[in-house]
Amino acid sequence: MPQAFLSGIDHVQLPVTDLEESIHWYGEILGFKVIGHYGESAMLSVHKGPNLMLWQTKNYSPVRFNKDGELKPVLFFSSGDIDNLVKHLKEKNVAIASFDDGGFAKFLKFYDLNGNLVGVMQLADKR
Repeated sequence: MPQAFLSGIDHVQLPVTDLEESIHWYGEILGFKVIGHYGESAMLSVHKGPNLMLWQTKNYSPVRFNKDGELKPVLFFSSGDIDNLVKHLKEKNVAIASFDDGGFAKFLKFYDLNGNLVGVMQLADKR
């Protein structure tokens, strides 16, 4: 068995068009806190999991990919209250791409203010 050189995922990076506006959006909409601000980038954190690094870029293109004609997010968050998150996003006029119950989990896909496709999943209770 190969040696395990990696211990986990430290952070995920997303491009943004306006760093300050994006910091505010991720804070207000999703509850992220800034843990570092580095000029044209900022590191944000939420309860657990990898941190989120936002990079302001002039050559912006949204992050997502196409699989058999369906746009897919490259980033998925986890949630323990996805139904109320959907209500909150609708109240904040966030563009929701889809919200599905896959049986073993619920899946939400929405666009951030920069057009990045972001996903959230909540595993079903195993009662």
